[in-house]
Amino acid sequence: MPGTGSRAALAAPLIAVVLALATPTVPLTAQADSAVHAAQPAFQFAPEAGLGLRALWEQSVAAKQERVACLGTTTRNDTVFVERILALDAREADSMSIASTASVERCGPPEWQGTVHTHVALYDDAPSKRFSAQDRGVMRQWYARWNADGVFCLVYSARDAHCEADGVIGGLRSKPILVR
Repeated sequence: MPGTGSRAALAAPLIAVVLALATPTVPLTAQADSAVHAAQPAFQFAPEAGLGLRALWEQSVAAKQERVACLGTTTRNDTVFVERILALDAREADSMSIASTASVERCGPPEWQGTVHTHVALYDDAPSKRFSAQDRGVMRQWYARWNADGVFCLVYSARDAHCEADGVIGGLRSKPILVR
């Protein structure tokens, strides 16, 4: 059936980012999951941020619980530069160890531009590589609270993450659109 694959590709282009946490000085770029050539932001991680994300992952695996941190980023043209993270105290977390209220309140502008969290629960022998419906709900809470473009990542292995940035379209900043 011609066209069925392209319909899915047009429906939800997502960004996958491979983090070289062991060698964080190497510039990293986002790769589109689909054949659609829409403008997608690239992501580059500073050494401090890469090491912080690796530590967040290792703590999460050791505790067998998800962890969350604030993301400090800047955006130039169509590239998101992740410069630093701030791990949030796991004691403020809910039963899933995701401190959604704390992260929404703590991880806002101007100091922070979004959040990162880990996925350690196994689905088909591996952690999920995509944002869950609950994750998307927290992202909507963040937008509602800060009314600003956001950057959100999830770490699903010692070297891999999925990141999305809003408001980065061909190098132009735009206001986020809230869907209610």
